[in-house]
Amino acid sequence: MKKQIGADFIIEIVGGIINLLNNYLWNLFLPLLIMVGGVITYRTVTLLNSVSKRDKTKWKFSKIKSSLSISLSSKVGTGAIIGVLTAMWKISNSGMRGESIVLWVIIGMFFLVPITYSEVLFCQITMKTPRDFIDYNINKKAGFVYMISLVTLYSFGFVGFQLTGIQSVVKIFFRQNFNYEFTQSGLLFYIIIPLILAVTIIVITKNYKIFINALGSMVSLIILFYSVFFISFVLLTIEFIPQYISLIWEDFMNLKSAFVGIPIGLIIGFQRIIQISETSLGTSALASSDAENSPRREALLQTISTIITIFIAVVITSYVFTYGRYNVPNINLSENGFERIVGYLFSVASVTGNLGLGIVIIFFILSGLTTVLGSFHFLNRTMHIGENEKIIFYISLITLSGVLSISNFDIIFDAADLLMFIVGSINLMAMFIFVIKNINKFKRREWRNTNG
Repeated sequence: MKKQIGADFIIEIVGGIINLLNNYLWNLFLPLLIMVGGVITYRTVTLLNSVSKRDKTKWKFSKIKSSLSISLSSKVGTGAIIGVLTAMWKISNSGMRGESIVLWVIIGMFFLVPITYSEVLFCQITMKTPRDFIDYNINKKAGFVYMISLVTLYSFGFVGFQLTGIQSVVKIFFRQNFNYEFTQSGLLFYIIIPLILAVTIIVITKNYKIFINALGSMVSLIILFYSVFFISFVLLTIEFIPQYISLIWEDFMNLKSAFVGIPIGLIIGFQRIIQISETSLGTSALASSDAENSPRREALLQTISTIITIFIAVVITSYVFTYGRYNVPNINLSENGFERIVGYLFSVASVTGNLGLGIVIIFFILSGLTTVLGSFHFLNRTMHIGENEKIIFYISLITLSGVLSISNFDIIFDAADLLMFIVGSINLMAMFIFVIKNINKFKRREWRNTNG
């Protein structure tokens, strides 16, 4: 009992420190990050023709499909839905209703989405991974901090989102069909531990690439079904669209939103764009390192993928949940993350029935498993340590995340926001130094390569 109280006390203290750091860092440095991003975008546009030649060959559908499917299957997932629902609650907790997250994200897209184009283009023309790019433009210590933070963000933060989503749909399924309610120990022993054991076996036997490829193909298919589900949902609730738009605008324009809520809205909007689309984290560049397209085309495709991902996450999630909130009994924007997911699923079922609910549940599970295994793929490509050390580090992180996802999800969410700040800041600073100082070396190098 004393040990339990001690563990809870330590988690509470750690959570408080993380939350404090989040508030100070995001509030103090967000304007600087916006300015740095603006300079990077401006220099990318003005120097584009001198750093990368226009590709005049015909587009090949197979290359487009390959690039988009890899990118979408790695970004679109349960974490996006959970992230948007949590962002709505955080905004509502600041005195607004929460629907304005849609406009805050759209505003943030103007600043952050062009960053995806720049980071992919720069890594392509320099032929460096994001970590090597940071080593080159800042120093190796910055590259090391970036690497540790990115790996922890994926294997602890994003994996925690997926495990929370999987637990939620399993709990709801058993509650609805068997009237069975999981306890916290039940979630640990019947869901989390078996999942971690299965992932451990897959990683140790080095079969994770086979599973990622298989799951990635299935996720691409389920994304299509998910899109069809949403079109059906919209057609069946088409009379709600004017009210939905009105709710967003009213929430955005209310007095508190205009004067006090602007920093809150911008910070939450930026955090969710980064979490949903991973822009500025360097993962788009990492995912496209084996791409067969030219640098410009790959950068464009990754940017399109980013926009699609944000649309799927923000518009679909907010529309479906908001419809349920105002039309289905007992759906509230609760402080409890599990109840928010339950509200989302009940809204789905109330309009599209068991067919729509089944598609969303399969989407949760498949995309969740893909992200869990995909996080080891990122770790494997980024960390320069032995194979056994990588496996031990990875299993330790997902185990900690799995345990905390049962009872302390907020600490995972806050830690992910802090890690996104660290990873994004280092990557942006490396790109800023590159466009100000080092880009001329690569301009000359490409010119020599092009002209013999």
